[in-house]
Amino acid sequence: MSHAKEQARAHLRNATPFVWNATNVTRPMRAQLFTLLHDYRARIRTVYTETAWDELLRRNRARPNPVPESVLLKLAGKLDVPDLTEAQRVEWWVS
Repeated sequence: MSHAKEQARAHLRNATPFVWNATNVTRPMRAQLFTLLHDYRARIRTVYTETAWDELLRRNRARPNPVPESVLLKLAGKLDVPDLTEAQRVEWWVS
């Protein structure tokens, strides 16, 4: 992730908008990234997406390299849904 953070820093220094696409399922994981963004006084918009478990498994099986179901279960068990205290804007999308 250090390469990604360096790219983010370059965008932040240049005030270039960018999207960080990641599975940050816990608040502490997101906090690491948000600390970097806050250091540059960036505006943070979090978009949380969720789908039904059966649909998630169907989409995962259709991927060229599916994530093992045990990993998905572990991630789901750790999930902290983002809230309004974490960003200037939080959107929740359920499909």
